[in-house]
Amino acid sequence: MDPSRILVALEEREKWRDRRQRLQARLRAVQAQKRYLQRELDAVRRRVARLEALVAGFEAPPPRDMPIIAFEHIR
Repeated sequence: MDPSRILVALEEREKWRDRRQRLQARLRAVQAQKRYLQRELDAVRRRVARLEALVAGFEAPPPRDMPIIAFEHIR
């Protein structure tokens, strides 16, 4: 076998190994960012649920024993 071809094959193997390592590192970084964003999304969803419950408390109809005041006479 020609020594130059062996050298080229070794260089190719090293090139692809480096590329695979870079891709694996990038994949780990993307997965870490996905985990972070998922935690942030969960926190926002919890906050929205808490605020919706608060707003629902404000929108509750008045109790039956309290009269409903009409503001039609105010201009």
